[in-house]
Amino acid sequence: MRTSGILVALGALALAGCATKEYVNEAVAPVRADVQGLQQRAQAQDDGLKALDGRLMGQGERIKALELEAQARAAAAGKIKQPGFLMSTVLTDDRFKFKLGHAQLSPEAGTQLDQLVAQLKADNQPVVLEIQGHTDSSGSSAYNQRLGLERAEAVRQHLARAGVPLHRMATISYGETAPMTDNRSAEGRSLNRRVQVVVMR
Repeated sequence: MRTSGILVALGALALAGCATKEYVNEAVAPVRADVQGLQQRAQAQDDGLKALDGRLMGQGERIKALELEAQARAAAAGKIKQPGFLMSTVLTDDRFKFKLGHAQLSPEAGTQLDQLVAQLKADNQPVVLEIQGHTDSSGSSAYNQRLGLERAEAVRQHLARAGVPLHRMATISYGETAPMTDNRSAEGRSLNRRVQVVVMR
């Protein structure tokens, strides 16, 4: 009789232990799910940042390659004796607000170019500028080649009106051939619609 009482008590404790364990598991399960969700989001953000770093590195390499091409052209044309890179300014569609398919500069674009001219005047160096027009891949390649040149020319004319001598500026269109990133997204296309001003002395 005493033994059976002990067994009953042990059984009750075991059942209580199982019930408590189930309760804890039920209470902890949502927390576990939240933690796993946070870990997955953190991993996704890390992956996104690594991809962004890669894209930025690729864009930096692309800008540098275009700067070197500009220096080689200026040296070949005899505009500079020894190509000396001074600076490069990339004017993206977001900052310059070119309307899709248009080359007119916005007032904001004019203000930014005026700041560039003020900097050049303050430096007081004999410089040569190559103004490179770029587009996204919307439209035909011939159309984009022409549009890139029109955008570069719009920048050149504004700089000339602001006091930069015309004979110290050259324009070139890359059209859609030198993208900063792929054209599959609106963000990528926006980055690819740009004017790059390479300043050399």
